[in-house]
Amino acid sequence: MNLKKSLFTIIILIMLFTGCSNYQVQNKGITLPDEATKQKTMTKVQNDIDEIINKDYDYVLSNLGQPNATAYWIDKNKIDSLDTLDTLYDVEDLKDINLIYLKDISDENTNSTSLYLHLKDKIVKNAEIVDYSRFSTTKNMNKSKILIDCYTDGDVVKMSDLDMEKLENFTGANSSEMEKIVGNKQSSYDAYLYDKVEKSINVYNLDNEDKLLAIFTEDNKISAIKILDNKKEVINEIKNIMIDN
Repeated sequence: MNLKKSLFTIIILIMLFTGCSNYQVQNKGITLPDEATKQKTMTKVQNDIDEIINKDYDYVLSNLGQPNATAYWIDKNKIDSLDTLDTLYDVEDLKDINLIYLKDISDENTNSTSLYLHLKDKIVKNAEIVDYSRFSTTKNMNKSKILIDCYTDGDVVKMSDLDMEKLENFTGANSSEMEKIVGNKQSSYDAYLYDKVEKSINVYNLDNEDKLLAIFTEDNKISAIKILDNKKEVINEIKNIMIDN
């Protein structure tokens, strides 16, 4: 199970547990921990989940580091209020967030657990250890919401590896064919909508200024492949393509 699939399964589970909206975490003014501190804290929390309850936002980032992913649940009728992905990132407005930490993503056979934290007003109110290996991705998403995932460790795709004329041949192919385009690269942003049809956008950073590669799917088929000039265009594509079912 690759990182993207693992995190998406966890995010679906989180939605089923709480249905909360999220904010992307920024580490402004916070000293991030070394690996030994992160592992020590994770072990303590796994042994006693109450160790992390009532801890504040700064403590979490200082002891666990950046989360692997943050999910945003956005009402379709409110998406027009977003101009760019950056408008989600204001750390001063953190009120209700979910943070996801994978304990081990190097070998799916060694560990399949993650730590899920729910913070209210920057204080941990709920924490769960989730075993995502026993669950599969479901369609039990609120049809009035769009899910936008932001990943901490998105990979960079080289423009020189892309031939747009050849990429057009992937239109209509099964979504699993995406690996032939980007290999095992981790996307930086994904967006999903399950309504009359299933739609998704997978966005990868390119090694050309702020440009991004966007791969669109509809009902598990690749519907389009585009080069976007900046992150603002990601939101524009969500508005223009995903909402109008």
